[in-house]
Amino acid sequence: MYKSILVENRQMRLLLSVIKSHYISDNHNRIQEVNMIHVVNRINDETIRNYVIDCWYNLQRKVGYEVTLLEDNSKKSIINKLYKRSSSLSFVIKTKPDQSSYEIHKSIKRISNIDVIIKEFKI
Repeated sequence: MYKSILVENRQMRLLLSVIKSHYISDNHNRIQEVNMIHVVNRINDETIRNYVIDCWYNLQRKVGYEVTLLEDNSKKSIINKLYKRSSSLSFVIKTKPDQSSYEIHKSIKRISNIDVIIKEFKI
């Protein structure tokens, strides 16, 4: 499975860190792509929830495409399984993850200064 992954900048790393700390995942031993509503509905603290919504909307506005969160728990440790924390989180965009989207990815880089890479995930 291939996905168009946004290369993390400082703001995205901070947002992913907040999500990783507060998001209670229902994903066990698999790769799952979830939207913003799914994530914020699983964050208990309302202040954190509002922060995630604001940052996520800003990211979507910046890149000009819907952004989703990819959880890769296929290689999750026993400790993370017990605490229901995601082991690997990445932001992805809804473009075709192949060379036909190269121009789209290039325009995202030019407009938002965020790189897009195509990454393969083993299922």
